[in-house]
Amino acid sequence: MTLPSLTPDHALFLDIDGTLIDLAATPDAVIVPPGLPETLRDIQHRLGGALAILSGRKLTDIDHLLRPGLPCAAEHGMLLRIPDGTITSTVQRPAAYEHWLKIFNRYAEAIPGILVEEKQFSLVLHYRRAPEHEAELQQLVTRLIAESDDAVLLPAHCAFELKPNAGNKADALASFMQAAPFAGRIPIFIGDDVTDEPAIAKAIALGGVGLHVARDFGGKTEAVRAWLTA
Repeated sequence: MTLPSLTPDHALFLDIDGTLIDLAATPDAVIVPPGLPETLRDIQHRLGGALAILSGRKLTDIDHLLRPGLPCAAEHGMLLRIPDGTITSTVQRPAAYEHWLKIFNRYAEAIPGILVEEKQFSLVLHYRRAPEHEAELQQLVTRLIAESDDAVLLPAHCAFELKPNAGNKADALASFMQAAPFAGRIPIFIGDDVTDEPAIAKAIALGGVGLHVARDFGGKTEAVRAWLTA
């Protein structure tokens, strides 16, 4: 498809990993390209504030990587920060959170390359450095989630996340679009992962554009950044 031109009539929503920045072996090993935070600041100003980050990352990670205070939906929409800085959430940790954490940590101790990421509401088992264990880990998380009635399994790039039933990027995007300065604008969302597909569909359903890095930018984060700077 032909990429749209960003105008003052748009509201822009962006994923981070695999969209704005390249994926890395571990979440803390990513590299933020020079000038990216400044580019986002300039676009936010040009859009009258109508720019938000929709990411699976923790709120503190988003602030560290980009710049503090950006409107965002952290942890796949389970934690929202609206433009005035107010932070809201309507979810709770799954009842089995601590039980899962103990099991994940045992696997991480036994298998080199496995990384456990603790978020406020969810747990992530990363296996990018141990891809040969994907099937084993998938069996594990499938068994764990089958025993839970308040959580879902969220597969991602070389990771399995166990998260509360509520909270997703599509609902977060819709929530932002109901309030100033996003309301009344045309939404554009850019993502790269299976976890971004609902938000891509939601942007389209709201009369906007949903873009996928692999399908629309040749799989290159630098192409996304070039579009932003253009």
